[in-house]
Amino acid sequence: MNRKISVAISDVSNKNWPFEGLKELIDFLKAEAKYWEEKRAAISPQNNTSNVHKHLDAHGILSNAVSTIEGWENILDSWDENQLNQQLNNLFQSISLQSSWLWSGHPFSNQFIKCYEIFGENAATAFLDLILRKQASNITNGESFLGSVLAYEFLNQDSNLTKRHISEQASLEHLRSTLDETTTQLIGKVESFTDNFSNWDTEIKNGWQDWLINTAKDFKTSQDTNKEGFNKYMKDCETRVSDLENTYQEKLRLEKPATYWKKAAKKYGFQGGLWFLALVSFVLLGILYFRDLYVSWLGGHEIAMNVNTIQGVVIFGSILAIYAFLVRTLSRLIFSSFHLMRDAEERELLTYLYLSLSKDREIGEASRDIVLQALFSRSETGLLASESGPTMPGIGELFKHSQK
Repeated sequence: MNRKISVAISDVSNKNWPFEGLKELIDFLKAEAKYWEEKRAAISPQNNTSNVHKHLDAHGILSNAVSTIEGWENILDSWDENQLNQQLNNLFQSISLQSSWLWSGHPFSNQFIKCYEIFGENAATAFLDLILRKQASNITNGESFLGSVLAYEFLNQDSNLTKRHISEQASLEHLRSTLDETTTQLIGKVESFTDNFSNWDTEIKNGWQDWLINTAKDFKTSQDTNKEGFNKYMKDCETRVSDLENTYQEKLRLEKPATYWKKAAKKYGFQGGLWFLALVSFVLLGILYFRDLYVSWLGGHEIAMNVNTIQGVVIFGSILAIYAFLVRTLSRLIFSSFHLMRDAEERELLTYLYLSLSKDREIGEASRDIVLQALFSRSETGLLASESGPTMPGIGELFKHSQK
């Protein structure tokens, strides 16, 4: 309820107290109510009647004022400063605060209470009349006369002292007034500091709570991202390990055939070389033999085989036919050996190509069947014209099937 106000209250002595904060006003009224309630309760039993001096009973008015102001808590926000000031002024006028309340800080307040406690209500009333209004009322009454005398003594108790004492008393009065004003300002500053601190504390708590929530969200997001990445990485690793295992198994299955085809290529190459040497030697021998025979025939020498007779022609033709057949046979053996060597080399190359494609997962079941059929099919020797086997697949055909 720390609303800004601009209200002033006065007591029976016409002393004025301005207030700029609602909380400051409430604390002031509570302090005054507590003071007069304690003084009222401390009065001796013979004077503690229900009909007491109105200033001693001011705690009731002050407490009612505090209760009324605190009861406005739910509707304070609907009033602006001017409306709140008007409500407070109306409240103080309705309870007659100025005519019923005597400030506890007056130098004569305590003397007033003692006068009432010792001499009664009439003496206390006469005491205040002389102190506040400079009037001596009803001095024919003994109690009133005593009250006036006590007031006179209070007002003139230092009249025979030096001016220094009077100056010091004035200084003390000034200090009292200054202390009262400073206390009022301090209360307002403390209330303002309390509100600012409460707002700061609320902002810090809210900021801390928001930070905790955002940090938890960021951590969960980061954890989910890392978990997803880790799971993906593990899945890729498992797939790669599986592919490597499959490739290794394929390698184990095809390593021996590849080695065999490599050795077979070397063997067929060596055989082809031998057959080629045999063919060259046989052709050279035939050329030398027929050259000698031809030279002898041209020279008119007698030769063992006479071609002038039918028998000689038949024998000579048979020799030529056998020679041609042997040359043709050796030629076919040479071509067959080199053909088988080339076939073995292609099978070896196809094996490693198949392993490479299997490693990179670029070969499907159709391509695999084609490759395996080609690798393990019967080879053509080239010696027989009617023999035929599966055609060795080309690289383009293999890639074509692997992309399907």
